[in-house]
Formats: sequence, structure tokens, C-alpha cells
Amino acid sequence: MIKVTTNISETSVKLEKWVAQVGGAGRRMIYSRAAYHVANLVRNYLLRLGSWKHIWAERLGAQPTGFLQNAGMETTSHASENGGEVVIPAPLGRAFHDVEIRPKKWKYLTIPAAPEAYGKRASILADHGWRLYMPPGKRFITGYKKGVGSKILYWLHESVKQEQDRELLPDDKSMREAANAGVIVALTEMRRRSS
Repeated sequence: MIKVTTNISETSVKLEKWVAQVGGAGRRMIYSRAAYHVANLVRNYLLRLGSWKHIWAERLGAQPTGFLQNAGMETTSHASENGGEVVIPAPLGRAFHDVEIRPKKWKYLTIPAAPEAYGKRASILADHGWRLYMPPGKRFITGYKKGVGSKILYWLHESVKQEQDRELLPDDKSMREAANAGVIVALTEMRRRSS
């Protein structure tokens, strides 16, 4: 899970002056609108990106898992009088830096080698009738299923390094602009109410 914090100090100087004149409840409203606008930007971006970015699924000839679309649909925003944040409930840290993945419980990570294995744990395949076998001294898991035959289902790795992919989230400028738009909306609403 990653969090994108909406910080008024990153908005334009003119907006910052307006925000400085607002009390606690007003600041909460401003941060709320800013975070909401950024969350909408992120949500729509991930939904669009997830509709075409399926590199590994395509290489394997597998069905995409819908990971990015799910992350987009579950993106939320929260605010207080001290700031706002956008929460993306998915491990998208590699939008900002390289990521090394290591197994938590087992010795190896299971990397899908066949379409049947893509997006599924080995235990799920076993539940669907696959008999799994790891040949001694080898770094793969084979499986046999009646009607399908035998094939390599997973490659085994002690760790995997994923390089940074900044395209996983909107660029910083777009997020700043969305936050600024939210601040302007909030300030406009506040001016209307006070008139």
C-alpha cells in the first residue's frame, strides 16, 4: 500500500496565502477537496493503465489479473485539518524506486511459467486438480493435470528485483495540478457560503 500526501506547501504561493487565512474546519475541507481530486486522478489513471498494461500476462498468453484496475477502484482519500492523503491499497512503490521482492514464508518465490499459473498461488492450482512436483535440485515446479498433461508451472527464485516504473502512477505535476484544482474548488465553495 502506498500513500500520496497532499501538502499545501506544494501548491502555488497564491493558494497558500488563502489557505493560511482559513480556520481548522476550513482547512480540513480544503485538504479533503485536494485529496479527493488527486484520488480521482489516480483512480482514473490506474483504470486506464490497467486496461492495456499486461506485459507478463501477454508473454505467457494468460488472462490479466485486473491488479491495476482493482487498485484504482479501491483508491480512497482522507483528510484532517493538518493534511490530506490518498491511499492506494496496492504495492505500487516501484513507481518511485526499484523494488526487491523476497519470500516471507518459504525459501523461494514462485514466478509463473505457464498461463495456468499466472496470478495464482501453487495451492490454488493444487485445489484445481493439478499435482505439483519440485524435482530435486531444480528450481522449478512442474504440474500434471488430467486432460492437460505435464508442464513447468513455476520458476523458483530467492528474490526478484523490479525496476522503477514511474508510469504506474500519474506524474508529480499532474497530481499537483489536481490538488490545486481541489483547493480552488474548496475556496470557491467557502466564498459562496460566506456571501
